[in-house]
Amino acid sequence: MGAPLTSRATAYPLLNERGETTRSQILDAVQAEIVERGATAMTVSSISKRANLTRSLFYHYFATKDEAASAVLDSVIDDFLAQVRHWNEGRELGNVDKALDDAVHLMCSIIDQDGPFSMSLAGTGNGQLYLQFIDRAADRIAHFVVDNTVEDFRRHHEIKIGDLYETFYMLIVGLISLMRTHPDISEAAVKRIVAHTLQIDDLVQLD
Repeated sequence: MGAPLTSRATAYPLLNERGETTRSQILDAVQAEIVERGATAMTVSSISKRANLTRSLFYHYFATKDEAASAVLDSVIDDFLAQVRHWNEGRELGNVDKALDDAVHLMCSIIDQDGPFSMSLAGTGNGQLYLQFIDRAADRIAHFVVDNTVEDFRRHHEIKIGDLYETFYMLIVGLISLMRTHPDISEAAVKRIVAHTLQIDDLVQLD
């Protein structure tokens, strides 16, 4: 007789979990390769060796190293977005000044945490991958802020700017570039830039 249906059913989650674990191993290896060797220098063989698995198993999950690198970008951005969601959920109703302080601090923290990864992307000759990373991050964060934070803001305050998504996208990309090239910029200066751009100077305290 075959195995009971309940045994087969319980096996599938275990297989799925094992598959996710292997995929995570590959993504961790790809991210480490990008940081340590650069995106252009890594190969399927070097990724497989670092992840302690065979090339054939790698190809079971990803068709090329570029596809795996793209998945890493999405994974890193997922982590960014989770932190932005946490910030959004923790905002105090009506306290725009504190919300902006916390947002600026979060952005500085994210850029500091992400430094080795994105700077390796930018500095290894794979400029296209770096541009994809910045574009996807800015796109997803801008959409989230416009769809959530800005809608909450709209219920209590006048929005003085137009082209909301485009403004936030430009602001995020610009601040990333500014903070990368001028790492000593103060959070107070970043706060002023954001407040002036969004025209919320009258709702926050600026140094």
